[in-house]
Amino acid sequence: MAKILGLVDVIVDGVTLLSGDDATLDPGGVNRQVVKGSKVHGYQEQVMESKLEVSVAIDAGFAVDSLRNVTGATINFKADTGQTWSIQNGWCSEPPKISQKDGKAKVVFTGPPAEEIL
Repeated sequence: MAKILGLVDVIVDGVTLLSGDDATLDPGGVNRQVVKGSKVHGYQEQVMESKLEVSVAIDAGFAVDSLRNVTGATINFKADTGQTWSIQNGWCSEPPKISQKDGKAKVVFTGPPAEEIL
C-alpha cells in the first residue's frame, strides 16, 4: 500500500515551526483563463502566488513578531511522504491570528509559486 501524506513540517529560514495538523499549501503557478468570442479561441496565462496557511502552537518562547515580520524567507512545506515544496523570498502576508481556544496562532505565508524539490 502507498503511504499517503499525513504529517507536515513547516520550516521558515531553517526554523521548524510547532505546526498543527491543519497546514495547507496552494503552490500557485500558472492559471489559464479561457479566451472566447463566438467560439473558444484559446487561453491566456497568469502567474498565481503560492499560499501556505498553518496554525502554530504558542508556548512561553513564542514571539508573534518573529512570524509577523517574515519577509524574504525560504519557507518549506515538508511532507512525511518525501516531497518538499519551497517558497523562495516568501513573506507573512497578514498579521497572525491568535486563538485562546486552541492555543495556536494562524499564520499565512505568501510568495512566488512554490517549487517542488525532488
